[in-house]
Amino acid sequence: MVKSLMDRMPLNDGFTIPGIGYGTWNVSNDEAEEMVFMAIMRGYRLIDTGSMYGNEVGVGRGIHKAINAGISRDDIFVVTKLGKDDMGFEKATDAIRASYDRLGLKYIDLFLIHFPSPDEGVTAATWKALEEAKDSGIVRSIGVSNFMRGNLKELLENSRIKPVVNQLEINPFNLMEEVDDFGYDNNIMTMAYSPLAKGRALEDGKVMKIAEKYNKTPAQIILRWAVQRDLIPIPKTKDADRMKENLDLFDFSLTDEELERITRIKKDSNFVKGHQDHNLGKRIGVDIRNSK
Repeated sequence: MVKSLMDRMPLNDGFTIPGIGYGTWNVSNDEAEEMVFMAIMRGYRLIDTGSMYGNEVGVGRGIHKAINAGISRDDIFVVTKLGKDDMGFEKATDAIRASYDRLGLKYIDLFLIHFPSPDEGVTAATWKALEEAKDSGIVRSIGVSNFMRGNLKELLENSRIKPVVNQLEINPFNLMEEVDDFGYDNNIMTMAYSPLAKGRALEDGKVMKIAEKYNKTPAQIILRWAVQRDLIPIPKTKDADRMKENLDLFDFSLTDEELERITRIKKDSNFVKGHQDHNLGKRIGVDIRNSK
């Protein structure tokens, strides 16, 4: 668990990753430059994007703007993802280079496969392209997103380099404990997108009561819950004050009993419409439930 905003967590390949990030899903390319610049200047050091978001150019510009304002590139950790239409070795190789060019950075800190293919052979071939990108140096670390336990198990059995991260939708309503535990057992870090469940977690009475005790917002309580579970939450907001507020997590700690109360909020549903979730897998023709 990170103990301060500047702390980093070790990845299984020797690199380190910040303990909280800024998500850019649903941020347009035109908005991304200013949003990312604002986030970095307010303290964020992990920026999450993806080719499917259509904003890598703007994200790259925002990062360059922050670097020109005095922030070291080495202090910024950039995550992007391979789109679902770019699976397979050759397509993935070209898509990785395209993301690299759009971002305009000397290297990408972490490159993820956004969704597993229903064809395990295609996923394995795609992963080989990521391994070669890491070997070349344009990508430092490689990982996956929306991989279930079976997907991870299959990948581990057919890869030269282990993924460092699995990015999942995780919040008190969607704990993903089996996948998270499997990742933990295999030294794969879990990043949590939609940690606030699109705001629904903020309306829970238990969360509001804990927030009142610590004089914090419900969002800060949920994000602190994620941090204390060794997750890397990546909240997103376009509001400058909320950007700063979402980082103000390190002057208090939740008790074990409070952590458990929040964990018990669990509901059997996901809250990111049109993003992860098993129904999304059906919509885009990807089986993300493969659970051998």
